[in-house]
Amino acid sequence: MARRGQPKLLVHAAGSRWRWAVVGKASGFAESGSCDPEQPDWPQGLPVYLFFDAARCTGLTVDLPELSASRMEQALRWAAEEQLAAAADDEHVVSAGRTTQGRVRCVVIGDAQLQALLAPLAGQSVELVCPDALALPWSAGQVSVAEAHGQVLVRWGEWDFGVFEGDLAQELLAGLVSPAADWRWYGGRVPPGLASNVDTAAAGDLMQTLADYVHRAPINLLTGPWAPGSARTAHRHWRLVAALAGLAVLLGLVGIGLENRLLEARSESLQAAIDERFSDVFPGVTPAGRHRELAARELGRLRFGQSAGLLELMYRTAPVLAGQAGVSLQGMSYRDETLELRVRAADVAGLDELEGRLRALDLAASVQSASLDGDGASGRIRIQEAAR
Repeated sequence: MARRGQPKLLVHAAGSRWRWAVVGKASGFAESGSCDPEQPDWPQGLPVYLFFDAARCTGLTVDLPELSASRMEQALRWAAEEQLAAAADDEHVVSAGRTTQGRVRCVVIGDAQLQALLAPLAGQSVELVCPDALALPWSAGQVSVAEAHGQVLVRWGEWDFGVFEGDLAQELLAGLVSPAADWRWYGGRVPPGLASNVDTAAAGDLMQTLADYVHRAPINLLTGPWAPGSARTAHRHWRLVAALAGLAVLLGLVGIGLENRLLEARSESLQAAIDERFSDVFPGVTPAGRHRELAARELGRLRFGQSAGLLELMYRTAPVLAGQAGVSLQGMSYRDETLELRVRAADVAGLDELEGRLRALDLAASVQSASLDGDGASGRIRIQEAAR
């Protein structure tokens, strides 16, 4: 619907000539006039607010339970068909919420009637369609009255409204309205039969009254297939927003999935590295995810089993490794009372120097293999207790 400050075209579709007025930001009308709806002369390009002759429709209150929107629409059609004895398929039924007693308020208008009202406005953005009598100001204990084209518009309740012949309005309403009701006039010529009973302090132009209450209209008949273009645009906008939000969630989930996969790949890589290092330290032992348990078992076996000499060899070898610059331990194994070290040095001479320092401790040490690359030299040194 158009913004409050935006100029709008107000059309009162009643009688043979429809009144219209352009409502701007300031009070009063920027333009106004009346015309045959078959030959409209109102300005184009403005949002349209249409108030029509309330005699074209019927206001109802019906008893219905709480239902979903789609089921409520169908239930309202059936309820209208029962009360009006008209084919529901030919009627447009619009709900206006519930009364304080829980009954559903609605307005029923024929599809053909609504089509006839909108035909002169083809190509324009119609934002509101509301019965004129229902748009009159009203409060409890009040009867709101106005005149248009010789007919009297009356609203005597929150959902009680109608159009009557001027001289018969008071007589027809006698059984419906409290004798103490406050009758107030809101525009047009006061019929002689009502002159003594109506407070005309608020009297003025009916178009101005409708303009003042245009944003407080109690119902808009433009629903379903008759929904205004702005509502459809807003609906498409929110559908787009929802789609984008769904896409963002989907992308987030995809991102989380990719991140999890990367973490899994990293975890698998680390696990492979751990398995490789474990195999280097404990040759022939398959960890199978039990690294801590198997390492403790192997160390215990080495400490207290047939290979108790490992600790002695490590005790004597460790200070030599720590004291020789440029030499690092890459791995070791112990088998048949022989400790094998895999080491890195700056060059092959560093490996030979390490061998010589170990021999100086009365250890039988020998370099088994050595290879040179761009970063230094790698080799295996076997160490045993020297023969006595």
